[in-house]
Amino acid sequence: MNNCCCTGHRPKGFPFKYGIDGQKHNAYLQMLEKKIELAISKYGITNFISGMAIGTDLDFAETVLKLRDKYPVTLECAIPCPNQTLNWNSADKLRYENILKRADTVNLVSECYAPECMLKRNRYMVDKSELVIAVFNGIEKGGTWYTINYAKKLNKHIELIELCKGNK
Repeated sequence: MNNCCCTGHRPKGFPFKYGIDGQKHNAYLQMLEKKIELAISKYGITNFISGMAIGTDLDFAETVLKLRDKYPVTLECAIPCPNQTLNWNSADKLRYENILKRADTVNLVSECYAPECMLKRNRYMVDKSELVIAVFNGIEKGGTWYTINYAKKLNKHIELIELCKGNK
């Protein structure tokens, strides 16, 4: 099975008001959907792996689930730790639970929370994938930047969605 994972930002990392600036948010979601369809048509991807964080990860998972009606693809949720949603609001928790219910596979990467469990989850996803879709705001620090560099180090194919920094 060919695997693709996604790395990207949480809402505060977007150069627009995530979920509020409808036009920019919709344009980003359309780019994400096009990259997923490219992954299927160009790379033959059949399984998509989401790290299930708020922001890009949940958007990616929901888009894969939407496209499952059109393509024979599966969704794996890579959960970094059992209490990932501990400090989330109820709307984000509901969204997360709805995705988990519809996922084909759910894998718990770490048995308990530790400072490095998110990076461990990211390495797990990249190690398992042939292709990485990266939603990147151009800021060269943090988890997304680390994951892009980790994928480059392993010579993984990367499909980049560049978010313009100047559009806050």
